[in-house]
Amino acid sequence: MDEQQQPPDAQDQQPQGDDLIRRWARANGFLVNDRGRIPAMFREAYARAQAETQDPAGE
Repeated sequence: MDEQQQPPDAQDQQPQGDDLIRRWARANGFLVNDRGRIPAMFREAYARAQAETQDPAGE
């Protein structure tokens, strides 16, 4: 699927998500580049942290 077939806002969502992950990673001591692909390890750590924030009791 090329960019023309994606909904207009689909292109904007990923960079915003990447920016959030980068800011979170830096705030938590990870070294992450300003540009390029974010390693899966950072994405997974971010997802775990978000899940814990939404459900701190683990329920």
